[in-house]
Amino acid sequence: MAKRRLTRRQRQVRRNRIILACAAAALLIIIIVIISVSMKGCSKSKNTDKNTESTTAKVEESTQNTENESTSEAAASTSADNSSATMSDITSASNSSEFAPPVVPSGNVVSKGTTSKGFKIQEINGATYIDGVLIANKTYALPQDFIPTNPDQPVNADRSSTCLDKTLMSAWNTMLKDATANGLNIYIASGYRSYNYQVNVYNRYVKSDGVALADTYSSRPGNSEHQTGLCFDLNSIEDSFQYTNEGKWVNDNCYKYGFCIRFPKGKDSATGYQYESWHLRYVGVDLATKLYNNGDWLSLEEYFGITSEYPN
Repeated sequence: MAKRRLTRRQRQVRRNRIILACAAAALLIIIIVIISVSMKGCSKSKNTDKNTESTTAKVEESTQNTENESTSEAAASTSADNSSATMSDITSASNSSEFAPPVVPSGNVVSKGTTSKGFKIQEINGATYIDGVLIANKTYALPQDFIPTNPDQPVNADRSSTCLDKTLMSAWNTMLKDATANGLNIYIASGYRSYNYQVNVYNRYVKSDGVALADTYSSRPGNSEHQTGLCFDLNSIEDSFQYTNEGKWVNDNCYKYGFCIRFPKGKDSATGYQYESWHLRYVGVDLATKLYNNGDWLSLEEYFGITSEYPN
């Protein structure tokens, strides 16, 4: 069969239809592309917003955490500071109250002026106190009926190691515990002695060595520190005690517990007595530390500016 030939007009109409179809298709494609690009843009914008929000949230969270950490650290620091201050206060309070000076009794007080170094001298119930410290030496005697005013145990004998001053005994028990922990053996060999007991002690030495020599190592009745209840002799009353481990430890550490070496080495002219490494006097840790003088012991006479001489 022969193919039908199209007229010129028909061919033109056909071309126009094809062009329109192509144009429509192109337009549709363009619209689809625009819509697609627009949708991608919105999606990207939303993602960006989400990322921004997420980043902002993370920054805020990080900032908050940092602030919380800083606050926590500041609180911990403050707590530590407060804890440190509290511990410091406790330590300070402990140091100020532990091993305190002996209690000064109440009673009839008579002012006796001041020492050469300006310390106040008072006579309370017949006994001499200098700056609140009871003094018993060759210059200042105790009344014959004087007994310890704050005894750990009631005074019921002429000689005792239990009726010493209460604050002294507390300090002694602590020192004894520490000495024992260091493998040392210290003990009270002689504590309180009454006036009447000292009469026998002194007279025995006078009979043996004469007054002049006896006065260098033994007190006359009324002038002995043993009557105060504030002192004691350790272990053995021999010069060899200073060379023992116990003697060395006591010399270097007794002040920490409120005790002093009452008659230091080389201070005979001030105290009126020879060196006694075994004789400790309780004065409280503050004064004892001053008397310790970084290892170069001072006597009470030197510190207060007083004498220790018998009137005859």
